[in-house]
Amino acid sequence: MGLAEYHKKRNFTDTREPKGKVTKTKTKAPRFVIQYHEARAKHYDLRLEYNGILLSWAVPKGLSNNPNDKRLAIQVEDHPIDYAQFSGIIPKGNYGAGTVEIFDNGTYTPIKDFTSGLKKGHLKFILHGKKLQGAWSLMRFQNNHWFAVKMHDEFANTLPFHTTSVQLATLAAKLPTGRDWIYEIKYDGYRIVAYVEKQKVKLLTRNGQDYTAKLATIAQSLSQLPCHFCVLDGEVVCLDPTGRSDFGLLQNSLKSGKQQLYYCVFDLLAWNGKDLRSEPLIERKTKLANLLTDAANNLMYAGHTTHGAKTLAFAKAHELEGIIAKRKKSIYTGTRSDDWLKIKCYHRQEFVIIGYTTTAQNKVLSALLLGYYAGKQLTYVGKVGTGFTEKSKQTLVATLQAARTDKCPLKLFKTDNKNIIWLQPQFVAEIQYAELTKDKLLRQPSFIGLRTDKKPQDITLEQNGNDTNI
Repeated sequence: MGLAEYHKKRNFTDTREPKGKVTKTKTKAPRFVIQYHEARAKHYDLRLEYNGILLSWAVPKGLSNNPNDKRLAIQVEDHPIDYAQFSGIIPKGNYGAGTVEIFDNGTYTPIKDFTSGLKKGHLKFILHGKKLQGAWSLMRFQNNHWFAVKMHDEFANTLPFHTTSVQLATLAAKLPTGRDWIYEIKYDGYRIVAYVEKQKVKLLTRNGQDYTAKLATIAQSLSQLPCHFCVLDGEVVCLDPTGRSDFGLLQNSLKSGKQQLYYCVFDLLAWNGKDLRSEPLIERKTKLANLLTDAANNLMYAGHTTHGAKTLAFAKAHELEGIIAKRKKSIYTGTRSDDWLKIKCYHRQEFVIIGYTTTAQNKVLSALLLGYYAGKQLTYVGKVGTGFTEKSKQTLVATLQAARTDKCPLKLFKTDNKNIIWLQPQFVAEIQYAELTKDKLLRQPSFIGLRTDKKPQDITLEQNGNDTNI
């Protein structure tokens, strides 16, 4: 036990992985981390703090909440404690080259003595994570090969799962090419994960808000699907007369209920008690197409093509937001990944509303002041004064009043404008714009609508390789 093998395998002048050292300080609540690792073989890494290091296992399919599942876990070299905070890219040519993302972390409670458990090849522990909770058992069956099994407790689930993080796309400047990719239209709506169990339906946004009541007609259609249990991922949209998804129409429809809503489903994460997230995307989509064959007309299968350039040209010709490129064989990790890429037809993203201005001509609302988070700091990105009607201004200002404050939420911002109403960073606006200036300010922005399905603290500046959206 120690870090000699860890150090031997790495060139720390070429990788940002922490060199670290064995830590002698004992903690009452030892830490754990699960990292998703896009190396040569994609997998999850389970790491448990023990005697100043992180005991580490590569778990190809990740931990399961189902006690009936045995997941292979291959013990690898011990890692330094600092590795629990590591995420980033390990450069090509280095051991474990690829992207590392933190999937879950927290503390854990050992069950019985870990020292004797390591010798016997049987460890038991309780995870207290953000995503995973409850007791698991690790059992060695050959050399460094172990089985990871969920123990029976209140967190055990013989069905696949009832919550999941959504898969996020990475913004790309260029269209990927080759036979490994398929291409889908990017829909302009609310990202919704649907959980269907014995005709009971729950519809959750990407940040966990329950939209089942708001989307009652869709929930009713989903309850009629021919399956005992399934989990679907897609976008709820409202269509204009030309068939384009329109975010503004969606918001109006949610308020008035006058226009039909559609659920455009592009992924199947579980089906009849089986977790499909580790299966190739193209196989999941085949099952999804079959599931939706005779579904109600407000449940739409989001098809795909194998012709990226033609799909992008179609999106541009019809003034769509963009397209999504996905690797055929990719698994569903529930993290941001280079397996899903978004290629835009124009610039559009969410920003945090930090205030608004008024003028003598526009006494209700002249412009919204916008920002984004750079780390923990809220950063100014400009203001938007178009995209409103007089009626929408009044409705918007009435909504924003709940966040009024006397203090500017920006640390580095000076202005002589006395007609600013500052707001606590509680609301998110969807903005379309021409480009960012050299000073990273919005050029020719236009207001699209409020986003109640996004958390302000999750809004960062969207750039190639970083996307706060789908």
